[in-house]
Amino acid sequence: MTNRRRSATTRSVPAETPERLLELTQEHIRPLIPLIDRLNEAGAEDELKVISRQLTRLYFRAESRLRVRSL
Repeated sequence: MTNRRRSATTRSVPAETPERLLELTQEHIRPLIPLIDRLNEAGAEDELKVISRQLTRLYFRAESRLRVRSL
């Protein structure tokens, strides 16, 4: 009887291109826009501050990678 299970190292995984990763990222970002608008309409200042800080961290995370590459 042979072992039909493959190890994780031998399993072929399709490579994700930067273009595909951008698509996936945008799919997650787009729904945030109307939610942020709704929070604004509701006057949810504390919640918007939390989101703003999280988005700022994401921005600097992406930006720092760009700065490292340009050096």
